[in-house]
Amino acid sequence: KLQFLYLIGAPAEKMEFLDVLKLDAADRASVPMILAATLAASGVAYSVTARGIGNAKATLRDRGIFGIDINKITPERMDQFREQRRTRPLSGFSDDFKKLLIPESLGIVVGAVYLVSVILLMGVCRMPLARFNAALCSIALMLLLGFVDDVLDVRWGQKIKLSLVSTLPLMVAYDGSTTVVLPTFLHDVPFLGPSVELGMLYSVAMSLICVFATNSINILAGVNGLEVGQSIVIAMSVAVHNLIQLQGGNWEANLISFVLCVPFIACSLALWKFNKYPSQVFVGDSYTYFAGITLAVMAISGHFVKTLMLFFLPQLINFAISLPQLFGVIPCPRHRVPKWDPKTDTLSPSYANEQKTCINLTVLNVALVILGPMKEGSLTKVLIGFQVLCSLLAFGVRYYMASLFYPHVE
Repeated sequence: KLQFLYLIGAPAEKMEFLDVLKLDAADRASVPMILAATLAASGVAYSVTARGIGNAKATLRDRGIFGIDINKITPERMDQFREQRRTRPLSGFSDDFKKLLIPESLGIVVGAVYLVSVILLMGVCRMPLARFNAALCSIALMLLLGFVDDVLDVRWGQKIKLSLVSTLPLMVAYDGSTTVVLPTFLHDVPFLGPSVELGMLYSVAMSLICVFATNSINILAGVNGLEVGQSIVIAMSVAVHNLIQLQGGNWEANLISFVLCVPFIACSLALWKFNKYPSQVFVGDSYTYFAGITLAVMAISGHFVKTLMLFFLPQLINFAISLPQLFGVIPCPRHRVPKWDPKTDTLSPSYANEQKTCINLTVLNVALVILGPMKEGSLTKVLIGFQVLCSLLAFGVRYYMASLFYPHVE
């Protein structure tokens, strides 16, 4: 009964008070209490994360893990900053530059608090250990990869390979269906029919989706608060979907997904306080990798990967329009963020080449082409608003339009 306590080395006879709660994720009668416990733990996680970020930001800056907001500094000043960083210790920086330093990689604090919160919930609510341990292992590995990337600046090819390795625990422990139900217009296609059994190919596909989710959050970035904001909107959409699905036959998987989801929202909201415009901290790759894999883990654990891809519509659009630059057809500079105009304090599209014949192909620059130059905070609001609209569209497709293509929709 108290297998989790044995797992972490706690003497079960001293922890019998947990047994009074009588919570069991396999018992539908325990669902209301598990939801309440998840909300309570998430509230605590929010407070701990906010306090942890406040304490850690100065430490990270003093250890040299910091950056400068390139949307608030001219190229000439940026060159001066790079020269000082290359030739001087932090104590030798000019006072003007010290004011511009922003601590980076605060995602490591968010990830650490999240993992502790979910581990405690796993024990209290008696979640399936094999599935939860595998999920948390993949999340922890991706969080570590993100922090290593922040510190060592890992190359893209290596990051993709390491991301695939990070998904292995989740794929090995996956015990759900490997059958994909096809839409009705494909039923009469030879060798297909109503469904297709993918077997091991299903695990490969799930692994690739994890890598996509991780990197898609990472490349749809460049303005204060966008990485965290889009992740919160997607996670809230996932939470609502799980609550709806708790009434269906797959309720146990959706309950697991919900328990994984709500602490993530709480920890990310705490980070949002510090990362929203104007940012006091940068989230770093440690957060974007952590957020992407956590959202993918929620969907795989809840068996709704196709629905997650609907919630990722802005990321899919950004990835699609970025392909010419990602594959080298069009020059791809290191930073594809919009260009800051110090005279008007607005952002305008940045260009992929010196001739200014093609903009950098991102949703951010496309939005600025369509809507015109705007302040950074306004651009963040526009893009998060677009994420919200896409989530509403996703719910419409999932719960209303899906019945046009699938014979049975819960």
